[in-house]
Amino acid sequence: MTGAVVRKWEARVGRDDVEAWVETYRARVLDQVRAIDGFRAVEFLVAREGDPAAVTVLTTWDDMGSVRAFAGDDPARTVLPDFMVRFFTSHDARATFYDQVLLETTP
Repeated sequence: MTGAVVRKWEARVGRDDVEAWVETYRARVLDQVRAIDGFRAVEFLVAREGDPAAVTVLTTWDDMGSVRAFAGDDPARTVLPDFMVRFFTSHDARATFYDQVLLETTP
């Protein structure tokens, strides 16, 4: 595959905590992730129903080497700073990976 690598991680966040979680990520994590060579994008998805809400975090990378620069020698391990733990009622211990084979956007 020649496309990007998408790393998928899932968790649950109390609906009242979603905005604070996103803002904390933007303020304290995003710049560090952007600084990693090979980082392309991050996307947070929040289920429309349920409390706590099911959330999916998708990060897109050039290759697995870039993912290792983010997560370390075990690229599937959860990367969760201590100050972010409070937002999650539960979370996956490991991420899964996908090859991006098509991405269409509107210009």
